[in-house]
Amino acid sequence: MHSFIYETLGGYYQPDRIAARDNLNSGEKENQRYLGTYFPRSYTESYCIFCNLFENAEYQNMMKDRDTLRLLSFGCGTGGDLLGLMGAIAEKLPWIRILDIVAYDGNFNAVDMLKKIVEHPAVQQRFETVPSPDYSPVPMKDRKDFDLFCSCLKGFDVIVSMKMVNELCTRGIFSENPIGQFMEGLYPHLDGKGVMLVSDVPIKPTWKGRNDYMPVFLTEGLRSFLAAHDDASAIVPIPCHTKGVDCKNRCYPVETFYGNVFTSESLSYCMVAHKEVADAVCPALKDSYYRVNDNNEYCAMIGGKGVKDAFDINSK
Repeated sequence: MHSFIYETLGGYYQPDRIAARDNLNSGEKENQRYLGTYFPRSYTESYCIFCNLFENAEYQNMMKDRDTLRLLSFGCGTGGDLLGLMGAIAEKLPWIRILDIVAYDGNFNAVDMLKKIVEHPAVQQRFETVPSPDYSPVPMKDRKDFDLFCSCLKGFDVIVSMKMVNELCTRGIFSENPIGQFMEGLYPHLDGKGVMLVSDVPIKPTWKGRNDYMPVFLTEGLRSFLAAHDDASAIVPIPCHTKGVDCKNRCYPVETFYGNVFTSESLSYCMVAHKEVADAVCPALKDSYYRVNDNNEYCAMIGGKGVKDAFDINSK
């Protein structure tokens, strides 16, 4: 797969953090740079996050009778998040054989690259895809386009969207409470046992509005979303499972990942599900300090003698 990405598809390594924030109008050369530089990062992040979920004994018990999963990657780009998810499924849920995939992005060239990667024999030999994957290169110009897209969705077992909200905000699709609005659009299309991952990089958005970083918007958006949905609950960050609605703190949840290309990269994310699923999967809150980032900042809603990772649902 490495030679396919870097030789056949022309991916090359050239970091450009500013250009990487907005890829809607990127041409082939820009997408090749993103593929060779940031695809491995997204793969690593998605793979690690979902491995942690799929290793959970309660989640495995819920899915033990399934052989098919329906997946949505919203803002898929060249597909790092989707392939990382698929890698985690292959390793941790080996009985899953069939994937029903929907992948959306506004960049036609990026979607074409994703299609070629998913159709590579190394991927196809592990999974069947039925029906043929729905790769949708549909530009999104305004809020009506977002609502229309969401109205066409139906029951997914996993919804993943990584580094998409900032792009939508930059284009004026969201203004106030962007994470909350985004989750409101996608959550109704989760299956009963489905999980939804929403993430973004810890940057200060370029769009007009409050002068805050994306992790703060994620915290506030998650809180408002949970307050509006009694049937939903957070899986991670772990304290948000029981304390999220009552919390008024400006938390800065960020996890650092280590991969082959980047020595370390950070991501702010949350995962939500229907309450009965989250209750089964999320560990009971301990009288401990829950670390929410590498700066040794902790959830202010709980404390104790020990220190726990706010993102690791399998920690003892």
